[in-house]
Amino acid sequence: MGISIGEGRAGAPVQDAGTSRSEALAGRPAAQGVRAQDVRAQVQLCGGLRVTADGCCVGPRQLGGAKPRQILVALLLRRGQAVCKASLVGQLWGDTPPAGATSTLEGYVSLLRKRLDAVALGLGSAVRTVPGGYLLDQTCIEVDVHRFRDLSAQARRRDGAEAVHLYAEALNVVSGVLLPDEHLDWVDEARAGLGTELLHVLDEAAEAALTAGDLDGAHRWARRAIRRDPFDEKAWRVVLECCGRRGLHAEGLRAYDECRRLFADELGCTPGPGVREVFERLLESVRRVDDDPLAALMDAVVRLHLVVSSPDEAALVPSGRGSGRAGDLDDEDDWRLLERFLSMARRRLVGRSPLSA
Repeated sequence: MGISIGEGRAGAPVQDAGTSRSEALAGRPAAQGVRAQDVRAQVQLCGGLRVTADGCCVGPRQLGGAKPRQILVALLLRRGQAVCKASLVGQLWGDTPPAGATSTLEGYVSLLRKRLDAVALGLGSAVRTVPGGYLLDQTCIEVDVHRFRDLSAQARRRDGAEAVHLYAEALNVVSGVLLPDEHLDWVDEARAGLGTELLHVLDEAAEAALTAGDLDGAHRWARRAIRRDPFDEKAWRVVLECCGRRGLHAEGLRAYDECRRLFADELGCTPGPGVREVFERLLESVRRVDDDPLAALMDAVVRLHLVVSSPDEAALVPSGRGSGRAGDLDDEDDWRLLERFLSMARRRLVGRSPLSA
């Protein structure tokens, strides 16, 4: 549902408030008798506030200024719930409301209705007056945040490809930060709450895609989750699992090293058992017992790298061949294997060099 600044959903320009919009409305019939239920509108909260209806898309500046815009946002976030006037006064002015704040609030609501009617005739009547406050009738308005939640809930009740498809729809709806231009405590709280929900849905989607065999989707959503929370172990596990199932063992080992370093540097600990279990399976995949010297060498190099870069984690390094546990003997075996390979390579290279004569 992301809309680039300056364009509506279908590429229609955002209308400027003032004469151009008035002229655009001049040929329309009067709003008398038009109800909110007769209008279909879409509201974008993520990436910046936009209201789209009847072929017109407006941004925050066309909604009557900061206070009317904040009233609309407050009503949009409280889906299906009335908001009392005292609560709105507190959200608009905090602990220091001006004299006559309630009357001023009512004036802002009237202005907001007029601006919404300018977007689509009858849309203003969606802001309903109820005893002691206001209620936004959202039966005719689709809000990106609510659609994201609805689609996520539907995905949880499905499985397989159908669940993956619904998760993809949900995650495509929320693009960008919730209301990035609003800097109010209650908006910050809503933004943080949505961020937590989004991370949870990304984890769910990645797991669902992994189960359904959609490794591209699983990897993409897991990496998106990691960008939001670098310490999301569920997402790291999915990333490693995807690499293993694709046969991209080297990439998986690099991903684990990235994860391990992050946990060590920032938290002073190691990844949890779920991540380490997948990592050990990756090592098993590159290990080809004794009939594959290259795989054995790769295995040894990885183990030595982990021991050298994190000596305190030596007990967590998967064991070498024939031992069943990590320890000094395995480290010595790995080192001898590496030395033998380097010695062979040196002899071959020197033998081929014209300087050897």
